[in-house]
This record gives sequence, C-alpha cells and structure tokens, in this order.
Amino acid sequence: MNILIIGKPSSNIERLLKKSKYAEKVYTAINGEHTSFPNIEYRNFDDILQKAIALKIDIALNTDKNLIKNGIAEFFETKKINLISVNKKWLNLETSRLSAKKLLQYYNINTPNIIRVPLDFPVMIKTDEPGLDYAAKSMPEIIDKLEEFENITTFFEEYIEGQSFVLYTIWDKKNIKYLYPEEELTEVQLDRLDLLKTKLNFMFSDEKADFCGVFGINIIWYKNDWYVKDFDMGTEIPANLLKNTDLIYILNSAIYQKLNEC
Repeated sequence: MNILIIGKPSSNIERLLKKSKYAEKVYTAINGEHTSFPNIEYRNFDDILQKAIALKIDIALNTDKNLIKNGIAEFFETKKINLISVNKKWLNLETSRLSAKKLLQYYNINTPNIIRVPLDFPVMIKTDEPGLDYAAKSMPEIIDKLEEFENITTFFEEYIEGQSFVLYTIWDKKNIKYLYPEEELTEVQLDRLDLLKTKLNFMFSDEKADFCGVFGINIIWYKNDWYVKDFDMGTEIPANLLKNTDLIYILNSAIYQKLNEC
C-alpha cells in the first residue's frame, strides 16, 4: 500500500513504517522541512488531495493538530483518500477539558472532581491549553496563577496521585482498540480497566463519534479504580505497544471498520 504522512513524522512513526510489510511506498506532506521519505509541499487541502490521488495513496495519516483545527478530517470525509485523523469536533476532548469532564461524568466514567471553591490544598488549576496545569499549594499561589492565566479558560479540580499511564486508543467510527502496558498491571487493575473500556466504548458509540483516528486517554489509579484525567487527541502509538502487530495492518483495519478483528 502507498502511505502519505501529513505533517512531520516522528522517529517512532518512521521506524514503524520502514519495518511494515504492507507499506510499499511512503511519502510525507510537510512544507519547508525534509524527512527520510519523499516529500510533497502543498498550498491547501485540495492540493494535498490532488497530489495524493496522483501518487495513488491508499492511506493518509495526519500527525498535525493544527490541520485538525483547520478541518482536514472534514475536508477528506467525502473524498477518495482514506484519512486517519481525529476531526475538529472531537479535538474538543483535548481543547475544551471542562466539557470533556462533563461528558465523562454523564457516562458515569470516573474523573477527578471539579471544585468550585478550593478549601483544601494542593488543588489543581486546569486550563484548556495542555501543559499549563498547575498544582497550587495555597490561596496566594492560586491568585498568582489566575492572574497569569487571565485570558485562558480555567477551573479547579481535586488533586489526586497514583499510578498513571496513557491508554492508547484507535477508533474506526464503530469499533475501538486499546493498547497499554498489560504486564505492569495487577489483576484488580486489569478487571477495573475492562470496566472503564466498556464505558468508553459505549460513550463513543452512543455519541456517534464520526472520525477514524488515534488518540491517548491519560488515566490514573486512585481509590482502587481508574480515573480519566484528560485526552491527547491525535497522538501516536509507541512502537513497543504494537509488539508484533504491523501499524499499517491496524490502520487499514480501522479504515474498513474491522478493528474488532485485529
């Protein structure tokens, strides 16, 4: 199959593609940079589309979150190229974290409690911009941080600690596949994780999530159960979690809504 990576591929993605027995030719589409694969530059989404058709691309994988914000998934939805990408609507799980928490709570999925008035410390100051979360240890710290985050949506969340990891997730509009470090978990943790996965499956199905893409769910073990902290929409799968499974085989299964078979 011919593969197009839209955006700069990480060394992890490059390694997975080079060892894939299904990837015959691999190209990248990124402006102003060079990769180890043949690269095409582009002016707009239609330019990517026309060049992908000319190259007989079977699967396009988007790795650029800015392109998600600009609607690349929506553009390719009715076109002749199969695109693996989270869409703009579901990127909101990452960029509108308060709304994401409310959705999780609606489906009875554990997530740290929202706090209206912080009385106990530390307390988490959460924002809609990843990387800015802050554990405040006092009211003066809260005041300082709120001044710093003046133009950013913020809310307070209970501070919890515990074993945590990323639940890597692939969704094909119908089925879902998870990848995670099973060997690091106890029997109780695995049982509770099965329940969490069941709830997440139902949430995405019930909400009719209309994208085919890869994302991460950051979870933490707290009070003998798993809690969802936040989402990383449009992430990539680490090579070590794929083990002997070919990345292109999984992505092709997602295109044809057959993740339940792999």
